[in-house]
Amino acid sequence: MDLIIIDSETITPNELNAYDVDVPIVLFAFKLRPVLIQYTSRFDINGVITLSMEAEEIMKTIQIALEKDIFYNEAMISMIFSNKTNDSAERVNSVTERESEILVLMMKDQTNEEIAENLNLSVRTVNAHKGNIMRKVGCKTTSGLIQILLDYSPSFRNIL
Repeated sequence: MDLIIIDSETITPNELNAYDVDVPIVLFAFKLRPVLIQYTSRFDINGVITLSMEAEEIMKTIQIALEKDIFYNEAMISMIFSNKTNDSAERVNSVTERESEILVLMMKDQTNEEIAENLNLSVRTVNAHKGNIMRKVGCKTTSGLIQILLDYSPSFRNIL
């Protein structure tokens, strides 16, 4: 029987769509990250394995996936049902399309002036959008914002 193991650190959501849904899929991650919850909820993922898992858990995940069933270890289940994880993901998802455009340009290391020029906005408007983003997501610093985006948003994570 076939099984696909995908490196969750390099795959994009569009690439996940391309896989045959009849073949069980297990994601590999170096560590559990909230972005895995979004992958498992949006795509037919049968399990997640990480470097920190014991060999027995890895084997159980693979065995159950081969049976075309789903298995997540206790750490993954805890993260799925964590209010903090769900709250953070909801806050990231509340970002508007225009705010997302600004975030993409921020992640590409563009200055406020460059962002304003690229989006045909004033620098003041760019700053207002950035302030709204920080407030919505609940961050105090740009580096904190980028870390939350990397942890909770597959689409932003794959921009870099």
